[in-house]
Amino acid sequence: MSKQVVIDGIERRFVQGTRELHVLRGVSLEIAAGEVVALVGPSGSGKSSLLHLVGLLEKPDGGTITLNGEVIDTDNDRARTAVRLRHIGFVYQFHNLLPEFTAQENIALPARLAGQGKQTAMAAALASLERLGLADRATHLPSQLSGGEQQRVAIARALANHPTLLLVDEPTGSLDGAAGEKVADLLVREAKEQGAAVLLATHDMDLAARADRIVRLRDGQIHNN
Repeated sequence: MSKQVVIDGIERRFVQGTRELHVLRGVSLEIAAGEVVALVGPSGSGKSSLLHLVGLLEKPDGGTITLNGEVIDTDNDRARTAVRLRHIGFVYQFHNLLPEFTAQENIALPARLAGQGKQTAMAAALASLERLGLADRATHLPSQLSGGEQQRVAIARALANHPTLLLVDEPTGSLDGAAGEKVADLLVREAKEQGAAVLLATHDMDLAARADRIVRLRDGQIHNN
């Protein structure tokens, strides 16, 4: 498999008074198309910081991030926004669905923002809901869905633009066992079918075991065992 995502020597530092805190120390990682990599580590180890940097929500203090051979951590805010919209999907512990939009409208939103026509985007969203077994929930608002259903809709939304990279932060953390297993199975299946590279941060070792590979973040560095 080709290396679709290359994280090379990423640094993240914060200044606290007279001290400089090194959160990430030269983190390097490669993820292939269709590969799910689980990122595990204790709270405060830098997992969320790494996801924010790779997702272009923050700028690293050093290192580069490459998608399909192109460096994407540019200083141009407009370019970074365009890369996020077209090439990066996000799934968080809490679904972050827009409360005034239906399930179908939430899923269609990324495609609409990317310039796709409403009819086409809504049809694709409905097809996603049918594939997830949630077609009968298409017109429901998030408040009318269970926690597991909301998270499944959030995954479909994250994959709506067929991203190169899917970044996932504790997707089952707020769900019970059965709902969490459904979400985990859906996440892995859908991402692999689309050929997305997945970086999955989790404390759930049952979820991590579904990944193709587990890496550990300790003391701001990646460890493969």
